[in-house]
Amino acid sequence: MKPHLALLLGAVAIGLPAHAADSACAPVLKAVRAGMAQARIHAAIDLPLDPVALKMGLKPTLMHSIVIDKLQYSNAIRPGFGKTALDSPEMLALASDLAAFEIDTGCKALGAQTVAGRATLAYAMSTDLGRGEARITLWVDSSNGLPVRALTDEPDVDVETVWKPAKGKGTGVDIQQRPNGKRVVARHAYLYGNDVKPPGAGGAVDPAALSSLQALLKP
Repeated sequence: MKPHLALLLGAVAIGLPAHAADSACAPVLKAVRAGMAQARIHAAIDLPLDPVALKMGLKPTLMHSIVIDKLQYSNAIRPGFGKTALDSPEMLALASDLAAFEIDTGCKALGAQTVAGRATLAYAMSTDLGRGEARITLWVDSSNGLPVRALTDEPDVDVETVWKPAKGKGTGVDIQQRPNGKRVVARHAYLYGNDVKPPGAGGAVDPAALSSLQALLKP
């Protein structure tokens, strides 16, 4: 699977750049940071599979990152959920799937919108992780100020792994990314608090949580 916003949040530096912040982004920053600060977060990402993954026989599935008290349950690596201890603020932020939206310039308020029956305020913004402009829309719940839905639209890339001699023993790896002119659109949804449950036997996602997330993910 190719690295996109939903998978390469580790490429985002946590914290603000050195340039002056855009006041239009203040509500976005407030909402994103409030979301990342929650003790219980369930993020679901609907990311299309690339042709290579489809040829391998993989089937489209929701990616989940469930954070409960500094422990992450994720199915990003394998169908069954793995567990990872989140030992730093950076790891917690990345596991929330919200870190890439901590943007302080180029935001635009889109006004009030209803998402899955919830009153929200929508914001448009853009960022660049080195592959070209990624366009983002974020919906913030009007009642609690937390992000509930996001839409990411970013350049697609072809990834090539180049093995090269390394100094000393072993070999080195160089990951090269080349934009291919296509774009990848992914949808993200979020739950917090008591709505967040750990996966059950066999990696089953709580039915009520899954139903709520699927409603938020609908176009």
